[in-house]
Parts: sequence; structure tokens; C-alpha cells
Amino acid sequence: MTQGLRGGVDRRRFLQASLACAGVASLSGAALAAPAATDRASVIFHNGRVYTLDPGKPWAQAVAVAGDRIVAVGSNAEVLALAGPDTRAVDLAGRMLMPGFVESHIHPFVGGFMTSGVDLQLATGTEAVAAIAAYATAHPTGPVRGFGWRVDMFPPEGPTRAMLDAVLPDRPGFFFAIDGHSLWVNSKALEIAGIDAHTPDPVPGFSVYVRDKSGNPTGYVLETSAVLEVVDAVDPISLDTMTKLLVDWLPKASAAGITSVYDAGVPPIGADQGAILSVYTELEKQDRLPFRVVASYLLKAPPVDAATASTQDLIRRIDTDLVQARILKIIGDGTPEGYTAWLLEPYADKPDSIGSSPFSEAQWTSMILEADRAGLDVHVHACGERTAHVALDAFEAAIAANPPRDRRHTIAHNVLTDDADIARFGRLGVIAQFSANWMSADPDTVEILTERYGPARQSRLYRPKSILAAGGAVTFGTDWPAAGYFSTYKPLDAIQVAVTRQLIGRPDAPVLSPAAERLDLAQAIHAGTLAGARQLRLEDRVGSLEPGKRADLIVLARDLFDVSPHDIASVPVDMTMMNGRFTHGG
Repeated sequence: MTQGLRGGVDRRRFLQASLACAGVASLSGAALAAPAATDRASVIFHNGRVYTLDPGKPWAQAVAVAGDRIVAVGSNAEVLALAGPDTRAVDLAGRMLMPGFVESHIHPFVGGFMTSGVDLQLATGTEAVAAIAAYATAHPTGPVRGFGWRVDMFPPEGPTRAMLDAVLPDRPGFFFAIDGHSLWVNSKALEIAGIDAHTPDPVPGFSVYVRDKSGNPTGYVLETSAVLEVVDAVDPISLDTMTKLLVDWLPKASAAGITSVYDAGVPPIGADQGAILSVYTELEKQDRLPFRVVASYLLKAPPVDAATASTQDLIRRIDTDLVQARILKIIGDGTPEGYTAWLLEPYADKPDSIGSSPFSEAQWTSMILEADRAGLDVHVHACGERTAHVALDAFEAAIAANPPRDRRHTIAHNVLTDDADIARFGRLGVIAQFSANWMSADPDTVEILTERYGPARQSRLYRPKSILAAGGAVTFGTDWPAAGYFSTYKPLDAIQVAVTRQLIGRPDAPVLSPAAERLDLAQAIHAGTLAGARQLRLEDRVGSLEPGKRADLIVLARDLFDVSPHDIASVPVDMTMMNGRFTHGG
């Protein structure tokens, strides 16, 4: 079916068929349809703790919704006066109501694809191999796939194909690392992909097939370009498979309280990144899309000359009420775990390397200047501090060279930020996006990153509070499925870790240094709602509960301000409403 799509079959008809196969109702399905707007409220939430994120009225008791809009926020008496004979009244009974979560960096399609198969979020490599063997026995045909292994489970040179060949001698196997940037494959997978000692690396020095002393690939594959070469050969990404995996995940997103997402990069169908994004718009036509989407054109390697034009093409093709594709996403480096993050000083345990970027500094400047001149927002993946520094330099050059405008450029992840760059976020108006769920003192941040950075640099990881104090803006997105230690798509997980800098479920766990970088709850909620909406240019629609804004909101079983910080992640999301329709609970 993928081949037919590339050949030019009717994409809408194909998507409808894919969605039908995935168990999605047709246009006649009205379970999530928004009610018609009237002069009376269609739904009233009352008798609750309403946290509005509106600085002029931070707390209220009740909210009225008419159609897809919020029409009133205030006291019980004020809002209940808008009830009519057909109004549904929801008694919150003291529960907390707040804006829906804005995931400012997540990968819904990639997450569904990577996390299918065997779960390798285990303690050791031995356990991972045993889990793969058991899964292969239970699933005796086809490729074997999985997700979640970590570098601390293997020697410094990484996992090898020999480990897999012992349990998968005749079938291809490929297994994504928990960071989403690395792959572990067996000999059969390499054979099918045609990768041997003579195969050139897709991006030399950055996206590579790790090799032994004889030049033969070991089975450890680094970074997106090389990873996709193997995956596309072994188990080609198809639109119908990706559609089903996405649809299976949507109820989970709603149950987590997600009402808006920034899709930070999708796997292409052929060379067309818009093909998969059209699944979102088809779901919207069927009244089945439970969140707003702002998506990107993903640039992972040179050449860079067509990046702006390719993003502009997506802007023209993907533009509906709920779905737009209008951001240029640049994969600026990799991860410190894989030695592919670009550092200012060498790795402590690999002193001959500072990592790398797929782009030269001249390319950084040219692609950001051109995108900024065209009015695009640029979103940069930067785990290494050199990547953030070079990106900030390019943004500064663009501001100086191009006319003034309301810019919303973003640097994502910021595992380590150079002291000299902390204040530049605020001064340049560049948004600092964090995956706050990575900020716990866990084996990745404490053991692996100490090995990579050395104790002095490791003690300065993840500094959102410093960026806020220096006048910068901070947003949250889980980056699901990618992670350092545990993978999550739940914003409440990220909020709890941001507030505690400890592992969830262990109130006595160590606190990740610097402890002073713990956010207070209000700061963390703001990063996951209104700040994220501003990053995505949605703040006039969502992110706070104010009359005239869209009715994107959630009901929590308990008031987050009244629970222990260590219980935040366990508070149930009882209801989720997006655009005036219930997508969870209700």
C-alpha cells in the first residue's frame, strides 16, 4: 500500500481506508462532535478549584462552555446563571479544573512505532536478551522489534549483533534505544539492509554504523539517518501501520490530559513528510482528533538549501482549524549517551571527542537566517551545549540581519547549558524547551552522564529555573518516546519531576543537582500549558481558561496544590475536553 501511495493514488481515499482498518468511525460517528454554540452554556463545570492561568483571575469556582468556546469563568452563582434547559452541569465537588496540557515536544507517530514490540526498559543487557528471546518464541514469524534499552546495560562500545544472533539467528531484529537516537540490530537485519564493511556511513562522524577493528558493523547504529536506513529495509514504514499505531495511542493521550501537541518530527513516507501528517487532518474531518497539532518539517542532515521551501510547502498543504505544519525542526546533534551530543569541551570518558553536529557552523547560520527571513519559527534539537551556543549565535545573527517581528524560535532539551548562554535565551527571546521528565537523579543522569561529562559538568544539568530567573521562557514536552531513563507521554510525570528532581515513586530518592533548579508547581504548570501554547502560537486560543478561548480543559481528581509533590503524577485525570467536546471521561 505504501508503494501505491508513492505512485500517486488518491491520498484521502487511502487515509480513510487506513483509518477504517484502525477502528476509527466514519464522519457519521458523532461521539466526540462539538455541540452547537447557543446563547446558553452547553456545559457548566461548577463547585471546583478552577486554576485558570489567567494572571488577572488565577482562581475561580466555575466555567461555562458554549460550543467550542469558554464563555464565562467565575463564581458558582455567576456561571450557573448561564444554564439553560439543555445545559449539562458537572459538579466538580472540589476537584481541580485547569487548562489542558500543551505538549511542546512529542512524537505521536514515532512513539507508536518505536514502542510496539518487546519492552526493553529492564535492568541489564542479559535481561534484555532474555526478553527478546521470549518475545520471539511467542511471535514466531516476521521481524522482531522492541524499544527501551539503555547504554548503561552494555559495555562502552555498545550492544552487539552477536548478542542478538544467539537468540535470533535467522530472523531480523531491531531494537530502539530509549533515547530514540540509537538502534541495536542483529546480523540478519544488517544483511537485509545491505550493510557491511564497505557501506558508507550516512552522515560520517555523526550518523554511523559502529564498527569493529576490521571495519565490520557491530550491530550498534547511531542517529536517525543510519537508523532509518536499517528500519526501512527490514520493516518499511507504511501509512496504514502508522495510522493504526497512532489511533491506538490517542485515547491514552486524552487520558493523560493532552489537548495540544507539537509533533517534533515524523518518519517520512518516501520523501514526503506531509503524507503522514495528513492522517491528522483526516482524523479531524471525522471528528476523531482529540488534540490540536502543530507539526514540523524535519531537517536531519545536509543539504540545507531546500529546508525553508520544504517547510513552506507543508504550510500550504497542512492548514486546518486543528492541524498546522509550520515549524522548521533541525536535529542539531544527538545524545550524550551515544557521544553524539556536540559539546564545548571533550567528553570526560572520550577525551578525543566533543561529539558533532550534522551541520557546519556556516550551514547553521545560513539555514536559520533564511528561515527567519521567511517568517518561520525554528525548533532546534540540542542536547549538547555547543549546539545550543551555535544555534543562539545563528538566531542572534538572524535578529540583526532581518526585520523585527514576533519570533518564537526554540531550543529543545538543553541537557547542559553553558553559563554564558543562560541569559541569552531571555535576551534573544529564544524559548528553552525541556523534557522535564528527564530531570531525575537516575542511573542515566547520575552514572552515565557523570561518565560523559565528569562531575563538575554533571552537577549543572538541566537548569530551567536559572533561565526563568534570567528572563527566559521555559516550556515542557515529554519527547515521548525518547528518554534518558524512563519513557513517558504523561505531562503530570514531567511536572512532578520538575518540582522534585527525583524519580517518581521514590520520595526518598536522591535529588538531581543542582537542587536549586527545582521549579515550584505554578512554574511547572505554566511550562506545560500557557508557555507551551505561546511557543506554538496558540496562546490566543488555548493555554489558559478565559472567556473567548477554546474550551480545552481537564478535570483532576485532586487539587495539585494540595497534594504532596511526590503524588502529583498519581493524580487521575478524570475528564479531558478539547474544543468543547469530551475526549476522556465525561
